[in-house]
Amino acid sequence: MEKEPQKIDPGIFKVPLYVSDSLKKKKGGYERTILNAQRSLRAFAEKYGWGALTDEPFLKSARIFDDQGIFIRNLLEVTGAPEATELPGTVSACLENDILMSVSPELYAIIYPEGIEERSFEKLIIHEMAHRLHIRILEGDENKMGPVWFFEGFALFAAGQFEKALPLLNPVEIRKIMSDDRRGSYRKYAEMFRFFTRNFGLKDLIEKAYDPDFTIWLEKKL
Repeated sequence: MEKEPQKIDPGIFKVPLYVSDSLKKKKGGYERTILNAQRSLRAFAEKYGWGALTDEPFLKSARIFDDQGIFIRNLLEVTGAPEATELPGTVSACLENDILMSVSPELYAIIYPEGIEERSFEKLIIHEMAHRLHIRILEGDENKMGPVWFFEGFALFAAGQFEKALPLLNPVEIRKIMSDDRRGSYRKYAEMFRFFTRNFGLKDLIEKAYDPDFTIWLEKKL
């Protein structure tokens, strides 16, 4: 029988963790990182009045791999996606069916060097859990998460990723990103999301994100 998450504190759970053989000496450190990631997300959620939404665990087990190919095969198996599914070359973590899957911190630094900053591996885990928090805020309706730049922006914001990046976007670039359904630069998504939260407020943004006129509403501040 698979072990259940062990509650440590409100909203904080120790979960069963599998790691590749080469990573076993670092398993204790990974377990601490997963706990710290939950604490960070809990603090974020409480700040906005969503603390109760973290009472139940976002993950019931975790797996960390030393090989991206094995990680991707695991991801496809857990999600039930076809083996031929094409994923971005930078894909490094995923949380589906209550299972957190990730590459190791060292491999993450190679796959996605742009994302390396202080506590970057912890933030990667927070990011994946933040998507689940977002869905809970929307009472389970993933269709209300908004465009890709927005729901990724929310996860980046919750995780505190790219906070020290210099602002580079102007209104023309922001409009271009908003009109593009394809995945783009996460750094730019983070910058856009911070810009709009300063002008509208986070809860208003989440409420409006699935409105057909969301982009028009946002453009009032550009």
